[in-house]
Amino acid sequence: MPKKRPPREVWIEIRRVVWERDGRQCVRCKTSLTLKECHIDHKISGKFGTNKLSNLRTLCRRCHVLRMDMRHRGMIAKALEDGIIPANWRDLVWED
Repeated sequence: MPKKRPPREVWIEIRRVVWERDGRQCVRCKTSLTLKECHIDHKISGKFGTNKLSNLRTLCRRCHVLRMDMRHRGMIAKALEDGIIPANWRDLVWED
């Protein structure tokens, strides 16, 4: 995640714009998503990441959790518990 988050009102609008731009679906698996259930992912995260639209993409929860990024490791236990990812999730991790 970039160092500084925009104000909540701004982030809500950025989420909507990215979701609409990406066809209201996960850019990885093409699953249709509502605005409420979509995850907006930073292609480049951490101190080098930005909140520019070109650095953001829409993912479903499953693809977001399985993305190879150490910052996503905190989502794995809950996704396993909720049945979003299988026990062999390590075989499904992806990067781009």
